[in-house]
Amino acid sequence: MRRLTKVDLLLFAVVLIWGAFFSVVKYTLQEIGPLAFATARFLGGSIFLLALVYLVEGKPVIRREDWLRVGVVGILGIGFYQILFTLGIYYTTASNSSLLIATGPIFTLLFAALFREERIVPLQIAGILVSFLGVAMIVGAQSGGLTLSVEHLKGDLFTLTCAAINGLCVVISKRPLKRHSALRLMTVSFVLGTLSMLPFTWRALLYQPWAHLSLNSWLGLGYSSFIAAGLGYALWFWAVGEIGATRTMVYNYLIPVVAVGVAVLTLREHFGPLQALGALVVFVGIALARLTPPSRIPRDRRAEAALIIGGSDDD
Repeated sequence: MRRLTKVDLLLFAVVLIWGAFFSVVKYTLQEIGPLAFATARFLGGSIFLLALVYLVEGKPVIRREDWLRVGVVGILGIGFYQILFTLGIYYTTASNSSLLIATGPIFTLLFAALFREERIVPLQIAGILVSFLGVAMIVGAQSGGLTLSVEHLKGDLFTLTCAAINGLCVVISKRPLKRHSALRLMTVSFVLGTLSMLPFTWRALLYQPWAHLSLNSWLGLGYSSFIAAGLGYALWFWAVGEIGATRTMVYNYLIPVVAVGVAVLTLREHFGPLQALGALVVFVGIALARLTPPSRIPRDRRAEAALIIGGSDDD
């Protein structure tokens, strides 16, 4: 049995942060419009990360060969993802959205295999599918499961596109993470993502009555910006660089478990036996995926990896 590592513990911390995020957002959106909230959240996260990276590393410079991948992560994975995710929730049910977003690790597996970024083994596939089954059990017990209708089709497609974007961006970020810290990568990505959102959301941001927000809404926005967005994304992509995209993304399945648990405690939502069984199934799937050894570096990349860590073939 593989022991828990520092990476596992930090990923559990991110899961707790992002699991609580759903209840925080549900409360905060009572006073802030969805597009204004999403834009303000990432604007605040960008400012937080810029200040942090300047204090820790200095100027966030990205190498020229990594700009394409970092640009895709920022513009597509943060900017357009947030817009599509908001529209997806608007046009479909919360149940559909939860289940379709949970397909993200499956897309990660597919893209990792397609781009030959990681070595995929059957145990990883089994773990991802088992965890997805657990999420389906939790969501199904909570809100009646997936509903298929023409009325929800647009929202379902938006949400499924978000899951695919998430899976793609986690995979393509792995190579830049060999040359740049997760903090630097996410800082540049957040700035690019926020700038790409503004042409579509600036009106919502401008006309939001910020002066009339309660203290709790400001606290919710602060939590969403600095902790859930800034700190959470930096730790998540640091884990991608440490243990790989596929093995990191399987922790996504724990987020609905925590989200339901926090909602039960704070919003007094229902938690029944089927949900408890689903949570157990999610843990089993994660354990299966984590039993796999770290991905090996292909032979043609060993020299590059040696240069990255400061060594050489002659040392």
